[in-house]
Amino acid sequence: MKQLFSILIICFLFGCAARVPSENRAQQSLRHFFKNYGKKYPETPFGKGVEKVEILKISEIRKHVAAIEAFITLKSGDLKKVNATLQKKTLLWSFTSWEDLEGS
Repeated sequence: MKQLFSILIICFLFGCAARVPSENRAQQSLRHFFKNYGKKYPETPFGKGVEKVEILKISEIRKHVAAIEAFITLKSGDLKKVNATLQKKTLLWSFTSWEDLEGS
């Protein structure tokens, strides 16, 4: 029983130890956010939907906060470059903020 408890604690510590999100998790977070954003604001360029998310760079701002630089390909064919910030909550990364680097 003691060994099982030790193994569970070690697995939990390794599971929560990631300082930045994986590329796959960052893509999922951006895709999910912009899907909801497009539904809420259909008159914006993001209102047509997101076709593809390409992560350029993931960097750590501070512990449990990461900056994501990515290209968003819209279903209309437009390409947007965005900066996004993700924050590590208890067991997952949550979307905090974003900005359009093209300014349009």
